[in-house]
Amino acid sequence: MIKVNRYGGQKDGPRTGRTILFSALFLVLAGALILGYMKYVAFPNPENCKSCHYIAPYYKKWKSSTHSKVPCLKCHVYTAEKALAAQLLFLAGSFNPRPISNVPDANCLQQGCHDKRLVESNVLYTRWSISFDHKPHFSEMKRGIKLHCRSCHSDIVQGDHVKVSKHVCFLCHFKGAEPGEAVTGCPSCHGAPNNAVMVRGKPFSHTAALRSKKPCASCHLAVTRGEGVTPKDRCFFCHVDRSEKYNDVKMLHEKHVGAKQIDCLWCHERIEHGTVRMLER
Repeated sequence: MIKVNRYGGQKDGPRTGRTILFSALFLVLAGALILGYMKYVAFPNPENCKSCHYIAPYYKKWKSSTHSKVPCLKCHVYTAEKALAAQLLFLAGSFNPRPISNVPDANCLQQGCHDKRLVESNVLYTRWSISFDHKPHFSEMKRGIKLHCRSCHSDIVQGDHVKVSKHVCFLCHFKGAEPGEAVTGCPSCHGAPNNAVMVRGKPFSHTAALRSKKPCASCHLAVTRGEGVTPKDRCFFCHVDRSEKYNDVKMLHEKHVGAKQIDCLWCHERIEHGTVRMLER
């Protein structure tokens, strides 16, 4: 006998309930299988990352970098659960393929990686003759901003995987400074040449100039080119028609640098540093 409801339709019977139950069990089982495949088969092989994410240039740079033996998930935070959610977002047409990733400082400083970096913190970059101390940059607020490993070791704008971008240094040390000067002073990064240099055919001694306490800017009238500004339309690369908090600098840095680890040069224009304009003699 078929049971009907008050409107004359057939009532849901045991068969319908079993169908729903089996469907739910199938979805759970399928999800578990997909998660297991991602976690134990797909994820351990970095080459599989290219299957879903638009990261071919970054994969190529990683392949030729000093980190080529380090699997992606040793540094990057990404789980099988997040990957499954991304698949659902893709099917729904709202997946974001932009290669913006997160690398916590703890992953860089983990045992066997760079765990001694803050102990042996002084590094001399001979190519630029710059002495750099990791500890104050990492443990102190710089210009009101909490820096992370990726603040300097950029892998997006620099073009190489996790190399130091000197333009990030220039941005922080020169943005807002007077012409011919740095926010932290020239000696904070490098000293004057020890030997005499030729200036318009004549030798010039920086040692003598410093001994007489002559300011660097008295000869180096301009050492930078560019203002390091953030054009408002840069916001639209990531946010659709959202610039109402464009002038809230503190909040923007907390969200983008602190929480999201967005590279500085993704938003800011570059500042070039060098001998731009000298005193005419």
